[in-house]
Amino acid sequence: MTNVVHLVQPARRYAPRAPATLGKVGKETWRRVMAMLGDDIPEERLDLARMYCEAVEAAHECAMILKKEGRVIHQRGKPAKAHPTVRSHLHYQQQAARWAQALGIYAGAVSKDKKVPNGTSASLDY
Repeated sequence: MTNVVHLVQPARRYAPRAPATLGKVGKETWRRVMAMLGDDIPEERLDLARMYCEAVEAAHECAMILKKEGRVIHQRGKPAKAHPTVRSHLHYQQQAARWAQALGIYAGAVSKDKKVPNGTSASLDY
């Protein structure tokens, strides 16, 4: 009696499609993020990736507005003031950094409340 072994190749995995709500910059970011995350991405990480891509795209849109209109608004007879989009741009950049950190694709600066690096100091190692 002969034993027959069937070799089954695993199904090829494709990166999930970018959400339709993303624009050009968001979709480009999505492709880069999916390449970093690899295969078998849990649904909750896909949500984080979507939020990250949306924040990157929004920050890019703010940057384009600021490039076109400038960072300062000058009005005749009034003091110059910062363009309102400056605050939005900063907000979206911070959001993108938070989502990237949650995804594990960004090792950014230490937050204000964490003044020590992760792990124990060299003097405490035995």
